[in-house]
Amino acid sequence: MKKNMFYPTIWSTAPYTPNVIADWDGSDSKITELILKNEAATSLNVSEMHLNITKFSAVDEQGNEHFIIDFPGQNPVTLKGIASGNFIRSKSVLSLPEGKYVALRFYMAEWGNQFVYHDGLTESANSFNRLDFPIEDGFKVEKNNAPEVKLWFDFAPYQWKRHFKPLTDLFMGSKSQKPRLANSFGH
Repeated sequence: MKKNMFYPTIWSTAPYTPNVIADWDGSDSKITELILKNEAATSLNVSEMHLNITKFSAVDEQGNEHFIIDFPGQNPVTLKGIASGNFIRSKSVLSLPEGKYVALRFYMAEWGNQFVYHDGLTESANSFNRLDFPIEDGFKVEKNNAPEVKLWFDFAPYQWKRHFKPLTDLFMGSKSQKPRLANSFGH
């Protein structure tokens, strides 16, 4: 019997941290990190969003909206929570006029939008034309800001038992559930 030795790399055995992932590109530039929250997504335990974004804007502390040109046209984007280690990088956010910003707003097409909950259930979110994400502690754009920002989304982590949902549904029978989104997100 032949013995094969297997030596996994450090990356497959060590947990990822946002700092390790951020340093992969080797740049020495400072990156500003913004944590985005949505109260309705938090209360519904949304873990992931698939959005077909048409426009992207920032809302300042006076309530004025400033459009950012990161997403020209319609672009399917997957937003995952902080626990997944995924984020979105943007250099265009810092092209905003100087001032304090309190939220980012995503405008969506009328098709291709879904929310995935912590238990694995997927639901259409095509009834919304936009979603607002307040920025934790706000964000101030100044002349000497970092050249880019990371957008982290504060969503619920997935439950480990979601992997067994198809099996439990098979034995328990399919129970019809009310949609979770019913008027939960304000327009």
